Amino acid sequence: MKYAVISDIHGNLPALEAVLADARQQGITRFLFAGDYCISGPWPDECVSAVRGIPDKAVIRGNEEKYLENLVGKDPAQWTDGQMQVSYWTFRNMRKENLEYVLSLPHTAELECGGVKIRMAHSSVDFIGTYPFYTWNSVTIAERNRKPGAVPEKILADIRAEWDRDPAFQAAVSKLEEGVYVFGHSHIQWSYKVRDKEIYLVNPGSCGLPLGGIRDRVPYTVLEIGEAGQVKIEERNLLFDKRAYIEAVRRTSQFREANVWSKVIGRELSFATEHIYYFLQFTENYAREIGDARRPFAPDTWEKAYELWEKQQEALP
Repeated sequence: MKYAVISDIHGNLPALEAVLADARQQGITRFLFAGDYCISGPWPDECVSAVRGIPDKAVIRGNEEKYLENLVGKDPAQWTDGQMQVSYWTFRNMRKENLEYVLSLPHTAELECGGVKIRMAHSSVDFIGTYPFYTWNSVTIAERNRKPGAVPEKILADIRAEWDRDPAFQAAVSKLEEGVYVFGHSHIQWSYKVRDKEIYLVNPGSCGLPLGGIRDRVPYTVLEIGEAGQVKIEERNLLFDKRAYIEAVRRTSQFREANVWSKVIGRELSFATEHIYYFLQFTENYAREIGDARRPFAPDTWEKAYELWEKQQEALP
């Protein structure tokens, strides 16, 4: 039995459609979705509808759904800051039934195939604690690979080599029951088999906003489980025209109403490396410098910070 494992779609409908089409060409009819369907891309409602329309699936929620949940019952007249406009836009542009669907999703799921248990959560933290995630995530990878030649294959080789010899990681995974553990959240595609045990960790990366140096492609993972419980993992990366996608985003109402966030995400997608963290860090420092204590950031602070940060980015070699 084959499963397409997909995570972190983030409102990127063209990427989701490409992944679904490729999976179906592989003869895959079962799907595992590991959360974060909305926020950042301008087609959240369409992405949720596409997921809902798949008959054979396991679906859990991610951390982005919490931002939408926090807006339920709140007064839109109070949504006047700049920082959270992408969340407000997403909330306003999702149909009631799709919003209710994502907010009703469970945080975890468990299923069985061929005698193999598959456990799902949005983050690896749910399974193996904070150490692996905070050691290898989109920010730490960006910090470690600020030099030419930092291609995804080299990054993943470094990750696996370090984990092979890391006693803290090995101690964490050795406590797991045998089976497959599916999660996303880091936007970095990777998988790992625990030495001498039938324990498999599967992160399909981000379908809609891939990091870790995956340029001009979008990832998902194929999980195959044989009748006798054999596990096979294939990490797929599909060609994807990110430039055309970014141009399409510029023609949407999200780009007009959440302009700064849309632009930062565009840069993040183009370079396939972390940008949001650094922009938020820059904005925090700028707000303190001008004595603005408002949080979330006021529109003027948010927009001016982006103007200055963009100039800084353009000046980088």
